[in-house]
Amino acid sequence: MFTPLADGGAEPSQPSSEIREALLRDQAELQQEVIQWQRWVRYLALVVLLVAGFVLTRDDASQSFLPLLAIGVAYVIVVYAAGWAVQHSSPEQPSPWLPALLVTADLVMMGAIFYVSAVPLIHNRFLILALLPVPLAAFYFGWGLGVYATVLSATIYVLIARVLPPFVAGPPPISVVANVALFTLSAGVLTYTFGRFRARMNRLRLFCKLVEEGDLTSSLDLTSARYPDDLTLLARSFDAMRNGLAEQIGTDPLTACMNRRALEAKLKTDWRHAKRRGTHVAVVAIDLDHFKQINDTRGHPVGDVVLQQLAGIMKGTARDTDAVARFGGDEFVILLPDTGWQGALTFAERLRRRVDDFTFGPPGSPMTITISVGVALARGTDPISPEELLKEADRSLYKAKQQGRNRVFA
Repeated sequence: MFTPLADGGAEPSQPSSEIREALLRDQAELQQEVIQWQRWVRYLALVVLLVAGFVLTRDDASQSFLPLLAIGVAYVIVVYAAGWAVQHSSPEQPSPWLPALLVTADLVMMGAIFYVSAVPLIHNRFLILALLPVPLAAFYFGWGLGVYATVLSATIYVLIARVLPPFVAGPPPISVVANVALFTLSAGVLTYTFGRFRARMNRLRLFCKLVEEGDLTSSLDLTSARYPDDLTLLARSFDAMRNGLAEQIGTDPLTACMNRRALEAKLKTDWRHAKRRGTHVAVVAIDLDHFKQINDTRGHPVGDVVLQQLAGIMKGTARDTDAVARFGGDEFVILLPDTGWQGALTFAERLRRRVDDFTFGPPGSPMTITISVGVALARGTDPISPEELLKEADRSLYKAKQQGRNRVFA
């Protein structure tokens, strides 16, 4: 049975429990919709096959009429019962047994109609017809159900062709082993192709759900493929849209740093990784000392230049894996994933010294600026939330300013 989190392939990000629950709800709703609309296709297919069965047995309709009627009634009952079960099932969890039940009913119905209406010589046509439900099962419900449908189809064919006594007299089937081998090869290729496509769609859906929840930092491994197809192009387009969206809503326009919303999403992602690996996350809060005085005496354009220069220093000091964000005004926050106390304090002090040594302001109007820095750190297994970690960094920053500014407090 298809599951959105375990149907092959690498995930773009480790999803939270909320994301997992949302994906399962979406999958349950999709399963209900698919089973509901497919039941009418099944009813139509049943009518077509029964008509074909009656045509095949027109010379001896009395022998096959009742068996065909019983097959049709039993199949309608199963399909109707599955639809009823879907309507009354929990909307929170997909039902793994319903798709398997319907695929079993499809193949048993087709095999039974062939058995009671066709001479053994043409029973191999059942395998041709079985190539319809096999890839559809893999496409809609995952490669596992496709493999099951392939094995069941081959088993039914062997039963009606070799094991069960002929229901309709006629020449025996030819090359049963070869027929099964060819069918298995064809069905295997279709199952792999459609099942792999389904698995890639699962990863794309997970990626979309993460972006929907505000996580714009996840990566998508579908944008490059050895054998690109339309899904690859779709993934590339979506990734480009994600990047553009991240630039528009996740970047501070003045400093080109992350904004608060993007920073909070990044912190949640880093926190999930820290919980999974048992590592640390450090948060460094920075505030310019007496920045209001710069705006009042030099003007806001000069203040904007100072903010841009400070952002450049922070980005030059941070690692590629770190995240620099402007929280508003003259307050900045830097995330340091996989960083312990000593590393966080060393980083904060190095940043403070670089700012202290830098000459700020536009050409011809130099000035010296200092910053106050607050550091907070937690291990992913600590009983603290990302929001509380941010507040702890802000409290440390406040204490740094209380103790005279131009210092680091942890």
